[in-house]
Amino acid sequence: MISYMHKIVAVLLLSVAVLAGKAQAPAGSAAQPLSVQHGKQIFMQRCMQCHSVNKGQVLLGPSLFGEMTTSPHKKTAAQIRVLLRDGKGKMPSWKEILTPDDIDNILLYLHTL
Repeated sequence: MISYMHKIVAVLLLSVAVLAGKAQAPAGSAAQPLSVQHGKQIFMQRCMQCHSVNKGQVLLGPSLFGEMTTSPHKKTAAQIRVLLRDGKGKMPSWKEILTPDDIDNILLYLHTL
């Protein structure tokens, strides 16, 4: 029962974060330069509700610790781009929310985990 409640709360938080992000993104805003720090900020706002950065910690989705630093990579940058764009299983599509620069920044951040 507690696990079910945690999932409901996480889904509600994710929904609020998605809606808040849409309201905060001004049309035509200038792109920021690519950076690990910006990638971390986007990850914290958009991904952290479902994905941990701690080794082995599973939330609604898998931990992304070592996603881009293990050899071979768990997933390639191209595979992650497709997942973010199209979604898969429980993971929603982010194509209407994340820009290509946002995704590049997230990938830079994943390389530091």
